[in-house]
Amino acid sequence: MTRVLLTGAAGFIGRNLLGAEGARAFDWIALDRAFPDGGPGGIVDRVVDPMEDPASLAEVVRRTRPDAVVHLAGWLGKGGTPENRTRLLQANLGSTWNLLDALALGGRREVPFLLASSALVYGDREGPFREDMECRPVDEYGMSKFLAEEAVRCHGRRGVVAPCVLRPAVVYGPGQTGGMFVPALASALSRGERFPMTAGAQKRDLIHVRDLCDAILALVSQSRSGTFNVGTGNGVSMLEIGRILAAMAGRSDLLGVGEIPYRESEVWEYAVDSSALREQVGWRPRIELQDGLRETLDKELGT
Repeated sequence: MTRVLLTGAAGFIGRNLLGAEGARAFDWIALDRAFPDGGPGGIVDRVVDPMEDPASLAEVVRRTRPDAVVHLAGWLGKGGTPENRTRLLQANLGSTWNLLDALALGGRREVPFLLASSALVYGDREGPFREDMECRPVDEYGMSKFLAEEAVRCHGRRGVVAPCVLRPAVVYGPGQTGGMFVPALASALSRGERFPMTAGAQKRDLIHVRDLCDAILALVSQSRSGTFNVGTGNGVSMLEIGRILAAMAGRSDLLGVGEIPYRESEVWEYAVDSSALREQVGWRPRIELQDGLRETLDKELGT
């Protein structure tokens, strides 16, 4: 059975990945500092933070000798201040480099290494984004992910890993928390609170978390190398997404359209071309947007 080291196991994607039916085909070494309950199936028994504890990480790699790595750990945050920029670099680039160094120190060679990056590395381009496009990130988060990609490729050239970079579109699904648009709006609607938003002209490609996990498991099982987008290919305006969710909740009156300005570094056409993943790996998204949004809202409402 393939032994897979997983970082960020307690996060939104990590929990869904470990709980996926296809995950049972692998032996997981699941790492996260925030998993006191052992995670799905009680399989998380090593509490290691790749951002802050490289020595313990190196020891885990030496002892377990993983056959593959899925690196999800990081921080989905905004820059704007020196402190936030430092945290972004530490969480997204630093944790990646620590993990790569641990593999090198452990004597591992050409280990399949899947990095969860972001389609934001493409920047403000006309979509759908393709893997052969030049990366031109427009904010600190996108830059930190691009630098993490380069770190993985650097270690690939050194023969430490076989790099696989995954660039997801906007991930959503039931149980997601935080400041992303869909979970923030679903939470506000569940509480009956007004939700200020921009005019909503910017478009986003939403990929359900279970579809993303299917892509990760397929790439790992096939030991694929390369760079792969994962999304639906369809950019939907934030206004339409907001209206769908508000209508589902029966609270369209709570949608504060145009009440906040657009961001200075706004990305307008955010959709990804996943042809490579479809053709080379055989992956297809299964969950329609309406169904995924309904499932997400119902989870928030407790229905």
